[in-house]
Amino acid sequence: MRTIRFRLHFVAFVALGLTAFFGYKVWVGRASMTSLQALSAESLTVKAFVLSLEGDLKTPQKAQLQLWGATLQPEQRREAITGLLNAYNGKDQGLIRKRKNLVVETETLVFDQSDRVARGLWKEFEVQTGVAIVSSFFGLISIVLIVRRRVFKPLDRLSRRMRDFLVDRYSFQFSQPEANEFGDLQRTFNSLAQRVINTMDELKSLDQAKSEFLNIASHELRTPLTSIKGSLSLLDSGVMGHIDPNCMRLIKIAEVETDRLIRLINDLLDLAKIEAGRLPLACSWISWEEMISKTAEGLTGLAHKASVRIKVESSPGLEVFMDRDRIQQVLTNLISNAIKFSPEGSWVHVMIGKTPGGELIVTVKDQGPGIQPEDRALIFQKFRQGANPESPLVKGTGLGLAIAKALVVEHGGEIGVQSEVGQGSSFWFTLPKWRDDESSSEDPDHAPHEKAA
Repeated sequence: MRTIRFRLHFVAFVALGLTAFFGYKVWVGRASMTSLQALSAESLTVKAFVLSLEGDLKTPQKAQLQLWGATLQPEQRREAITGLLNAYNGKDQGLIRKRKNLVVETETLVFDQSDRVARGLWKEFEVQTGVAIVSSFFGLISIVLIVRRRVFKPLDRLSRRMRDFLVDRYSFQFSQPEANEFGDLQRTFNSLAQRVINTMDELKSLDQAKSEFLNIASHELRTPLTSIKGSLSLLDSGVMGHIDPNCMRLIKIAEVETDRLIRLINDLLDLAKIEAGRLPLACSWISWEEMISKTAEGLTGLAHKASVRIKVESSPGLEVFMDRDRIQQVLTNLISNAIKFSPEGSWVHVMIGKTPGGELIVTVKDQGPGIQPEDRALIFQKFRQGANPESPLVKGTGLGLAIAKALVVEHGGEIGVQSEVGQGSSFWFTLPKWRDDESSSEDPDHAPHEKAA
């Protein structure tokens, strides 16, 4: 009985019922008034016609009196008209005058009565019309108030709670839901929110357990791997004397795979630290020219082995506010990936420029096979690599680009790729804080080029 639907239906039914009832009364009263007005007009016509009669009756006048004598209501009027016709037929002037006066008096009485009744009906018509309008207005206002109080206000409260839930300001301090449709909706939302929060708590616990497991497992794995790596290096250096070439080949394979495992463990540790927010950046003003030169120089061996040349765009005097090791890690990842996917005899270009928003943008462009459109959004995810029949998977952990993205975001920048299949790829990332020679000579602690917040 307290539902919003019932209240709206009840008010609407009452309002429509009252409006219909008084509307019907108004319609009946209007019909009665119309009939009375016609009777008054007819009475005046008859009275004027009789007063205009002089001398003998003409044929049209006689026909009109005969018609009225047969149709006028009530019977008293017909009798008066019939008596007048009989007086004219008897040609008794005294009787004619008496009959005329009787008709005039009768029509005057009829007119007065109809006018009096019409006035009363008019007052009743005004009252009934007013009541019909008031009942309609009352019903409309009642519906508006019910909708505002029972629909819009609860909807606004529930919307605020939903918005608070979206921005992590959810609270369980709820009043008792009402016994209506919005109360059911609020109870459903409360249950859903509770379930989501419980799920989020479970996910946080699982994520924390995962991070702790990775930290422990990585630490426990790295110690024996370091020993294995040292032992293999000693064997490779010839400390243990001459080793058969076939055994040496196996030792080198084991050493390479050990290095790969160590890199995977380091990547997992870095990613776990980034996700946990425990990877602080040691940012300072660094010469870009010096850093990119050292990075390219460190990858010369890999490029020579793949028969690929590295071309670095010169940028003298440019300084960037960044963590040298972390941005060098990003560049090393992007350039080494470009080398791996580039055909023999091609170039890998490292370019630097500025975005329309004033940020520094670094681009690493290769001449490789390109990336399929469906893979471009996946390659920055953990353990994902882009591959197709023409470009099979290259050995790697699938964590390099995920770590690069996280490190660039930590610096306040963005990272992305532009690629067309068969036309190579251009990986880019932005850095918001930089300065050139002129600005660096003014204030060493000031970043004149910085993206507005």
